[in-house]
Amino acid sequence: MRQLSWSIALAALLLGPALAQTPDTPAMPKTPPVAAPTPDAEDTPEAPAEPAGPPPAKGPPPAIKMQCAPNPVRIGERLVCTLTAVHRADVSIEVTAPERFEVGEPTPAKTRDDGLLETVRALTVRPDSMRKVRVRGLQVVYTEASGGQGTMAVPDQIVPTRSVIAGTDQPTFRTFETPGGGVEGQDGPNVADGYFARHGPLPYRVFNWPLFIALCVLGGVGLGIGVGVLVKRYLDARRIDPGPPVDPRPAHVIAYAELEALLALNLPADGRVGEFYVRLSEIVRRYLGRRFGIDAPEMTSDQIRAWATLQGERFGAEVRLGLDDFLAETDLVKFADFSPTESEISTVTRQARGLISLTRVPDAGGEPSAPAPSAPAAEPPASKHAPAEPPVSLEKGDDA
Repeated sequence: MRQLSWSIALAALLLGPALAQTPDTPAMPKTPPVAAPTPDAEDTPEAPAEPAGPPPAKGPPPAIKMQCAPNPVRIGERLVCTLTAVHRADVSIEVTAPERFEVGEPTPAKTRDDGLLETVRALTVRPDSMRKVRVRGLQVVYTEASGGQGTMAVPDQIVPTRSVIAGTDQPTFRTFETPGGGVEGQDGPNVADGYFARHGPLPYRVFNWPLFIALCVLGGVGLGIGVGVLVKRYLDARRIDPGPPVDPRPAHVIAYAELEALLALNLPADGRVGEFYVRLSEIVRRYLGRRFGIDAPEMTSDQIRAWATLQGERFGAEVRLGLDDFLAETDLVKFADFSPTESEISTVTRQARGLISLTRVPDAGGEPSAPAPSAPAAEPPASKHAPAEPPVSLEKGDDA
């Protein structure tokens, strides 16, 4: 039974594909695969030809040697790697510097005794950590006179880095003023190490003389200006204003001169009577101010009358009445627009002259001197209110 089932399964596998295709369904013809068209050689663009480099050098390569010093190097110390190339006279040398290295200025090649040239290039670097300095990737390109070119790789070098206090059993702080430190048994006492022996002490303080001089000049100028301002203020505070110039002549002499100048103008004849009265009143008021030390030009007529009354025996009744009449006559013309006659003008002029003559400073002999030669003789002021008693003059020798 088991053998029959295996036989049926095997027959199904062999006859299954043939039974799936019925006679009504035509079989699909088999088409051969189509090959992709191949481009013609003429349609394919040619790739651009790469530029040909310089031909290789034919002669022997130069002899190269590199030495780095100091070895080992301290942190911050200048490490110089010197590359020396010995080559023929028709060969030029070019050096490619690795990263962080600086190539010094090229020096002319030197001619050796054997006719070859010696070219020297210096590469510089300063280590800033304790890592070893690796000099690698350095190449020398030499070019012949015929155009041939060759490249030589310089062998890598590793320079160890040591601390600035390496080799010291008891490291102590060093200063820029005393960099040696005096390590016993190594360099001797107070002897700088190699780095400072070559470069000397590093100054930690650089004195800027141009800035110092400029600041001194600016400070001096500012100080001078300040002192000048203070001195000027001090002198201005102590300076006394002299005021207008003072005429040294006696008050009555000045008044007589001003009166003569006013009369010479002959203002009433020109119809300027009011101006004549104003100027005549000012002359008498200025005289009283100089003679008795009062501010008569700025005082009103009533204030002058009150002042004269307070003088008591210094002014006689005749002087007080004459002064009152003079002030009344001048105020009438100045403020009431009164037109005086020629007789009244002459009378007020004599009143002014009489007031000056009666109140002037006596001469050395004790009596008032005669008025100026050009002036007429002084007359007592004519008063409308003539006093019953005889006129009273100033006391002899009274200056005030």
